[in-house]
Amino acid sequence: MKRFEFRLESLVNLRRATEEAAKRAFGVARTAEERQATEVKRFEDAERRAVAELRGAQATGEVRVAELLAHQRHLGALARRVAAEKVRLGELKGEVTKTRAALVAAARDRKALDRLRERRLAEWTVEMLKDEQRALDEASSAARMAGGWR
Repeated sequence: MKRFEFRLESLVNLRRATEEAAKRAFGVARTAEERQATEVKRFEDAERRAVAELRGAQATGEVRVAELLAHQRHLGALARRVAAEKVRLGELKGEVTKTRAALVAAARDRKALDRLRERRLAEWTVEMLKDEQRALDEASSAARMAGGWR
């Protein structure tokens, strides 16, 4: 009995490798996005703490003009940093979306070839069973013609 050979096996292997590379790229992008989200949260928390400190100092009435200006500069710097970090987070979210789409496409392409391979294997199996049945029928006919069966 001859062995099943799928002519596109090398293409299947290439598609699997492409899918694995897409998985890795998606993982890297997702990790970068998570880190950036953590960074944004860290700066937002720092901004909230600075505002709370300023309000606390104002409530006690112990704020000098120089301290107020320093707090305002610090708050402005934190606000700019939060905005910049959010912009970077948006860029990374776009990268995650792009890599996810590439992963989905790579998986779809590989699955299409896998389905084709399965279909061809099923067709090959049916052919092999037919060939085997023909061989059995011929052997049976030959035995009957030779008078081996009565």
